[in-house]
Amino acid sequence: MIKHQPKIAILSESVAVVRMIVWPAFIIFLNSNNNWRIRLLVIAGCLGISLIFGLLNWLFFTYEITPHEISLTQGIFVKKRTHLSFERIQTITRTQPIYFQPFKLFKVTIETSGKSDDKLIFHALFLPQIEVIETLRKEAQTKQSDEVISATVSPKVGATYQINNRDLCVYALTSLGSLRIFGVLFAIMAALNDYLPKRAQDHFNSWINHQTLEIYAILLVIVVIISVIGVFIRLYNRFFKFTISRTGSHLTISRGLLTTQNMQLRTSRIQAVHYEQSLLRRLVHLVSVSVLLASSGADKTEEVKQTPIMPVVQVKETTHVLQQFLPKYPFLKPDKAPTISRALRYQLRYIFCISCVVVGGLLTCYLTLMHMTGLRLPNDVVIVSVIIVSVFFYVLMASYVKMSDQAVRMVDDYLIIQTSLNFTKHTYFIPREKIQGFATSQSYFMVNKKAQHLAIFVRDSDTAQRVTLRYLKQSATQEIEKWIVRVK
Repeated sequence: MIKHQPKIAILSESVAVVRMIVWPAFIIFLNSNNNWRIRLLVIAGCLGISLIFGLLNWLFFTYEITPHEISLTQGIFVKKRTHLSFERIQTITRTQPIYFQPFKLFKVTIETSGKSDDKLIFHALFLPQIEVIETLRKEAQTKQSDEVISATVSPKVGATYQINNRDLCVYALTSLGSLRIFGVLFAIMAALNDYLPKRAQDHFNSWINHQTLEIYAILLVIVVIISVIGVFIRLYNRFFKFTISRTGSHLTISRGLLTTQNMQLRTSRIQAVHYEQSLLRRLVHLVSVSVLLASSGADKTEEVKQTPIMPVVQVKETTHVLQQFLPKYPFLKPDKAPTISRALRYQLRYIFCISCVVVGGLLTCYLTLMHMTGLRLPNDVVIVSVIIVSVFFYVLMASYVKMSDQAVRMVDDYLIIQTSLNFTKHTYFIPREKIQGFATSQSYFMVNKKAQHLAIFVRDSDTAQRVTLRYLKQSATQEIEKWIVRVK
């Protein structure tokens, strides 16, 4: 039976249209030269367009559910019909914005292992309708082997993990999101200053130019505090009552305060488990855990675009908590990578040469521009020297940490591989059957030293993660290759 979404979906569709046209409308609003009639017309036009397109999108959106598949038809000018079998579904995510909560409605995203556009999005469904889809999906994907595993493993149904307040506070303080908010605040202040009346601009610039160093420091501290508070509110809203539970071979993840979200995924569809630790979080012994999926179900608002299953947890508790939900995975510490002697020296030399080429190119461009235009930065020698020293210090230290963090271990049918990027440590637990491929590379000067670089490819959304270990012994890479291609 062909159905429409509930009529409240018109509101969700209209909100989506508003998000598309809000910035052009905002620019027109600011450039109206204080003409409030034009500004009111802009607001009314924006609301009218959003309501019209919201109604049309709802009217031309129909779906049908059978015991085996979901069929969906949508499009105002170009009709698009999608058929999705329940067996292919990777994740089902239901999101409830605050304006949907009084109506007990959810936005539902159903994703497969295809590309990011190979998914179904329902802008409004009632919970009983969602439960029908989830039940049919579980029935289609549950096999007899799953029932045997469930009986032998005895999964802890209802086992929960939730961020405690202390870890959440530390997580917020060590998040680089505060830097983004700092930049957004600075950009907003600069943009608003351009649209202020000239008299107000002159007054503001005069006030800024006549302040003391102490006032500048106080203003900077205030902005930093606002940024940290903004990050804390954002993270608290996102991970409020974060709960993960396991029933058989299915995981259910729920979270959120103002906007609640519930995701269902099957453990057999997990491509790898990923630990992430920034430099600051290493100092406070916290780690973030996510999973790589063969779908586009990652949280697009995350710093790392993957699906978090434990946003933050103490390192000493990680193995105990994870084994409740993924009992097959061996969450062990990998062994130090078998690199050749002087591997660190070769890596630092390589990075130093690359940095010299990049810095030399940028310096040449600056000198050429200065010669052609006559423009020159004040104190450019000091500024350029500081930048060059900072760049070389950063890249060399990052390379040192990368070589120190390299580790690898093969346990039964799982590959544990660890590396780092920009001081952030990444550890992957990859089932052998989920490894998409591998590659080795060897430059001319590495032949005599019997050294190779090894890259492991694992599926992540509709792309692939490339995990690389550098300057391994050739015998070690051959051993890993034999383990990967070995089939029982």
